[in-house]
Amino acid sequence: MKKETTKKQKIIHPLAVTEFQGKVVFFCVEHDRESAELFLYENIGEKFKEINSLQIFSEKGKKKHLTNCRNFHFFQCDNIWYLTYSQEHTKLFKKKMRTVIAKSVDLERFDIEDELDGEFPEAFSVVSSHLHRKNFLAYFGKRSIYAAASKNLEDWHVSGEILAPRKGFFDDERLYFLDAIKTDRGILVIYESKKNSKRGQQIMIGAALFALDQPYKILWRSNEPIWIKTLQEKEYPLRYLGLIITNGILHIYWVTNKNEISSEAIKPAIVGIGSLQKRPSHLSRHHSNPILEPNQKNIWEYDATFNPAALHLENKIHLIYRAIGESGVSVFGYASSQDGLKIDERLESPAFAAMLFHGDPKKTELLLSPQYVSGGSWVGCEDPRLTQIGDRIYMTYVAFDGCNPPGVALTSISVHDFLHKNWKWKKPVLISKAGEIQKNWMLFPEKINGKYAILHSITPHIAVAYVDDLNEEGLVIHSGKKPGEDNHRWDNIVRGAGAPPIKTDYGWLVLYHAMDKKDPDKYKVGAMILDRSDPTKILYRASHPILEPSETYENNGAKSGVVYVCGAVIKEDILFVYYGGADSVVCVATANIHEFLRDIMREAITGM
Repeated sequence: MKKETTKKQKIIHPLAVTEFQGKVVFFCVEHDRESAELFLYENIGEKFKEINSLQIFSEKGKKKHLTNCRNFHFFQCDNIWYLTYSQEHTKLFKKKMRTVIAKSVDLERFDIEDELDGEFPEAFSVVSSHLHRKNFLAYFGKRSIYAAASKNLEDWHVSGEILAPRKGFFDDERLYFLDAIKTDRGILVIYESKKNSKRGQQIMIGAALFALDQPYKILWRSNEPIWIKTLQEKEYPLRYLGLIITNGILHIYWVTNKNEISSEAIKPAIVGIGSLQKRPSHLSRHHSNPILEPNQKNIWEYDATFNPAALHLENKIHLIYRAIGESGVSVFGYASSQDGLKIDERLESPAFAAMLFHGDPKKTELLLSPQYVSGGSWVGCEDPRLTQIGDRIYMTYVAFDGCNPPGVALTSISVHDFLHKNWKWKKPVLISKAGEIQKNWMLFPEKINGKYAILHSITPHIAVAYVDDLNEEGLVIHSGKKPGEDNHRWDNIVRGAGAPPIKTDYGWLVLYHAMDKKDPDKYKVGAMILDRSDPTKILYRASHPILEPSETYENNGAKSGVVYVCGAVIKEDILFVYYGGADSVVCVATANIHEFLRDIMREAITGM
């Protein structure tokens, strides 16, 4: 689209695009050999209609002239418009670039707020954040992308690298930052990666989404370009102007080497952008959380009650939860609920209190000088998982004696005894290798290919052990889990599976615990769907956490920033997810299972 103007001997160059009074408008510079001026234009068909001329004034009130300027960006915050651009200046007889930041209340007069020497590279854009006591957030970079926060547009705290080239992906070479925009889902950062070939220059646009409350934390990043174009040499360069989101459509604008406006409407189907509506919440916390707290009348559960296993039997949800008392011993308590939300019954004594020692099996006294402390206690059992197979209920849990590394133990009880609360548990056996730290093991609720299946690791790959008999003498499973290496994902530190797998129409639903290196010290919950007949195959993996520690009861307790799932059941098409908050209390979150699975699959990263 060519620029038309009645002004003679002047050339109009578009600089940026934005929305103003419900219209798409372009910031343009008019210049001749002697001067340059900024104007605001509205696009009407093939022509441009002048709206305003823009004046820029220095901090001393002196009008500034636009010489040797480029990289213009505009953004709005609280009805104030901000302009940033790069300007060449001479310092100590050397030419350098500085970043200029100016603001306006009427899109006519801009007053310079600050001029930053060497603070940022040339590609630089600001979005309003209002988070972490910082009012402004800047994204910038050329090769890798960085972020910075400021209270006053003067003093900036620059973060480390937040986006870097990825080996084996479309953006494996240098990244050119284009823009950042605040959406309901998060802060959307758009960048460009270029490759030269015999066919011409290939321009690929990538995108990443950062959390609104933690703007350095990546929620999602496109594994494929959201837009791609190949330019012939005669078409160089294609210069980026900006982006606008209208009705969930991402409109990206460029100007061609012939000074023509080019735009592309992108309707990505991947998570992070999608329709750019608010991302699915997946799980809704119950308003009465926590639903179960320590009972100070019982010394065995005086300090903490958390990490519950769950089982749906006879139209009731049964919970076996971890409890820590005054002595620091960890045992399991019992509670149940008719509706899955309100606790109707809670026993006054533990349902399971076996201690598994690696030495003399008859030794039952507690050790006075523990060498290991696990999950807030120094001896006992933790993190139960319940699975019903036939007429028996199997329970895996973490057993520790204070002297040896925690390992995984297995016990069972008949359904009849469980329902009647006759706690006749089978003698526990250690099924993990002695001397190894092992946690988060669980059974599938049915045999797979004729064998019992035990999920014992999900990192770096899904690992399932198949056994003919769970009562086999000397049963020991070797698990070789390793830290994850998927640094481009939020779950770059995978801890282990959470609740036992749930069979669905699409595969085995597995919830799991993971952490993010960019947001350390927080346990979050992810979700994936495994193949029914070969659960080592991941069919879908949610591309961002389905549950994060954001509530007070998930951050104030024995361990801040923890949501830890050990049990999940489906009752009347509702998924109930039971978890420990801050290693102190029992909580529940729910979702319609059909909507939950659709969300996971629609937004999933497949084959990873």
